[in-house]
Amino acid sequence: MKNLLLITCFTLLGSTAASSALADDHAAPRTSALDGYFCNINDGKDMDDVMKVSAKWSDWASENVSSPYAAWVMTPVAANVQAFPYDYFWLGVSENHSDLGAVGDEWMTKGRSMQKQFDKTVACENHIIFSSMEVKPLASREKPGFVQLASCQFTEDGNMASLMAADKKWSAWMDKNNMPGGIYRWFPGVGWSPNNQTDLFSVYTAESMAERGEAHDMMMAGGWQAADEIYGDVMACDSPQLYMAQPVGGKSAG
Repeated sequence: MKNLLLITCFTLLGSTAASSALADDHAAPRTSALDGYFCNINDGKDMDDVMKVSAKWSDWASENVSSPYAAWVMTPVAANVQAFPYDYFWLGVSENHSDLGAVGDEWMTKGRSMQKQFDKTVACENHIIFSSMEVKPLASREKPGFVQLASCQFTEDGNMASLMAADKKWSAWMDKNNMPGGIYRWFPGVGWSPNNQTDLFSVYTAESMAERGEAHDMMMAGGWQAADEIYGDVMACDSPQLYMAQPVGGKSAG
């Protein structure tokens, strides 16, 4: 996995809106806009301090942000430290890029005091904007969960059309076999390294480690073969990395 692989992943939980993607041949997949900051905790501080300032930010957002924007703190559970040399990444999700842009404008004009509180706790070197496409939504996105990410490249014959067709088949396979969890695709955008060859991130989300483990056992019992048959001519992916996603609030759609 390339050094910037997760340096730019975000959006977990990929999509705040919840409608089943690819429900029929004519349904467009649900998409969302993702906002990622990649951070290291300052000396003398710890994750408790990160969560405290994040709670203050949520209060700030409820009063100062006009568009929906939900955030998670993503900490590594099983990840290569060379691939992800950060203590955590901040994942913000809006329903579209217009809303995400409006939130960015409000942060720039009204968030200076809040930014200073973050600066006392963490140093965030990278900020990247992604787009997320929902393949199979996770049942619940309002509580802590787990996100497994893999960096992928299209094959010579692979493209968005073949990916969406394959995703529809894979979603059907998961339904047929009662595999738990959700599936998303994250596409790198503004801020992404021009030298990185990743076309997209394959994202699997689960509500617990046990649920992720159940899905992994199912992959070992035939899922890998099915996935190879479905995606072999579409894309090739790196080894996945696993993160815990802790919701920290934000501005709700209501």
